[in-house]
Amino acid sequence: MTVHDFPARLVAEEFCLRPMSEGDLPEVVRQLSDERVAPWLAAIAQPFGPTEALALLEHGQHPGEHLRIIEIEGAAAGCICLGAGLWYWLDPAFQGRGVMSAALHLALAEWFSRPAPPLLATCRTDNAASLSLLARLGFARCPGSRRMFFQASGRSHPCHDFLMAPEQWHLLNPPRYDLDGLSLRPARQKDVPTLALMLPGATPPWPTAEALPGFVERHRFRGAASGLFVIEDKLDRSIGMALMVAGDPPALAFLSSDEANAHADLVEQALAKGLPAPAR
Repeated sequence: MTVHDFPARLVAEEFCLRPMSEGDLPEVVRQLSDERVAPWLAAIAQPFGPTEALALLEHGQHPGEHLRIIEIEGAAAGCICLGAGLWYWLDPAFQGRGVMSAALHLALAEWFSRPAPPLLATCRTDNAASLSLLARLGFARCPGSRRMFFQASGRSHPCHDFLMAPEQWHLLNPPRYDLDGLSLRPARQKDVPTLALMLPGATPPWPTAEALPGFVERHRFRGAASGLFVIEDKLDRSIGMALMVAGDPPALAFLSSDEANAHADLVEQALAKGLPAPAR
């Protein structure tokens, strides 16, 4: 899959993300004409009317751009766009309720569930709410600042760039895969001492214990159905590891022969068709 496979609709308990439609345009015009919203969006000119709203809708229909309305109880609460970069807005009536944080977390989890390039978000240095939000989500602020022209004010403003790489997202939000009583999660450097105990007598593709830190980094999970995973039991004990490489059957190693005898067949059968859908 590619980032162009981003689902049309994502559903959470209190809201959903769905494509923008022509029926949304009057509300989009109202929100993007609000002086509490428009000044923070670089590409939004003022006045913002039906023609501009239609152009925005057409932009969101490009295969590389994913424009999604945040809908809460039938109301359009705001919007997220994922594509060449990340940008968003929220109707002031819904601000202060954690809506955008939850919506972005849902969208980013789906975005990085497939191979994707790093995602860039830019905001004005005086946009305290957005600066705080991006930091909470784990975006890394690029050094320094730069100026960007904002259509609403007709002048440039100092801005910060924030970057989220797939590796960073999965480190902060590791997926977990259920395997009939066992589970898989991506391996991390802090797992190295435990994983090293699984290597005595190991042969390729497994490395030596000394080479294990580099092996973990080389096979870091980046969103594709491949990588090095730790196998955990119901007590969250690390009992084995699984190496998933495209085109090859899973390679397994266990903490002991007892663990291998008890679980190897189950894990091999569960992974025969690749990783299952992650547990939410």
